[in-house]
Order: sequence, then structure tokens, then C-alpha cells
Amino acid sequence: MKTSLATLLLGAQLLGILGMATAGIVSQPQPAQALCVANPMDGVWQNVNPSARSLVKAEYRSSCHDVVLCPNGVCQPRPQDVGQIRLYGSCHPTACDWGWTKVYSRSPWVRGYYNQGFADKWVWARLRNNQLEVVTRVKFKDNSGRADYETRDYFHKVGQ
Repeated sequence: MKTSLATLLLGAQLLGILGMATAGIVSQPQPAQALCVANPMDGVWQNVNPSARSLVKAEYRSSCHDVVLCPNGVCQPRPQDVGQIRLYGSCHPTACDWGWTKVYSRSPWVRGYYNQGFADKWVWARLRNNQLEVVTRVKFKDNSGRADYETRDYFHKVGQ
């Protein structure tokens, strides 16, 4: 069987086109995804003082956001929150779950806010000597006559 040079060239061209098309499918760029660095604050924390009368437990989850190009040419993370914290107050027979609230960076601290109806509570948290340090400032707004106060609690990590 004789094959003409033109037929061989046409076959080679078709194989080349098919190869380029296949390579194009395989090598299509994939959408970029953010790479987040592990945050040592992430996890479940227990108060180092087992008889604490303020906070008994804390949970922390850091956020990872994509970077966006802003109109002025400066890249910033958006939204501005850096994570969430969930605090548990000392109540009996079980701890009072304050719920999750977003936290924002105020280096070296992160800060958050709880509106609990009867009081506004601002919280600051940071790592210090492998412990989570949490400062809580409470301002009562229920006309109960209770004095505003501040607490400082230290926690050790008990889980992820």
C-alpha cells in the first residue's frame, strides 16, 4: 500500500493540532486559591484557673481571605476581620455560651464585641507565653446600678 507524501504530511499536521489541543486542555490555568498559614491561636482553650468566675472556655478560628486589588493600587484583605472567637462565661450548672463574634486585628491583639442586651462587652485576645490571654471590659446598660468592670483570663490549649 502506497501512502503519498501529502497524506503523511496531512496526518502529521492533524496529530500536531490534536496534541496542542490536548496540551491546552491539560495546561489551562486553574483559579488561584489563598494559602493560609496555620494560626497558633486556632483551637479550643480552657481557663488555667479551674475556679474562674469570669470566662471558663474560649474557641478561636482564624479567617483566610483572598487579596483584592483596590482602586488606589494597594492590595488589602477584604473583609477586614481576621477570625472569630467564641467565649463561655462561668455559669452553673453549665457554662454560658456567648456565641461567635468576629475579631479584628489591633496588633498584637485581636478585638471583638458582644452586645448582650444588658451589657456591652469588648474582648481583646492574644497569645502570650503559649497561653491565650483574654481581656474583657463590661459596661452595663440596664440601669441595674452594677459597676462596670474588666477581667483578665489566661487559657491553655485543649484541642483543635
